[in-house]
Amino acid sequence: MKHTDVRAVDNSQIKHIWDVADYCRRTGIHKTEELRLIKVLGRYATSHELQMNIVRVQTRIR
Repeated sequence: MKHTDVRAVDNSQIKHIWDVADYCRRTGIHKTEELRLIKVLGRYATSHELQMNIVRVQTRIR
């Protein structure tokens, strides 16, 4: 087993992994969209993956 100094680890490569249901609950995403995201991404995904796969309702401009 190799010892790794925690202070020497490069933090730029660390990504936050979200529970998809928790992310949707926090951001107010509809339940049907949450179920679609779980089918596409699985239970856990990075915030970037979630943001790129959310389908937003287009607003009509008059």
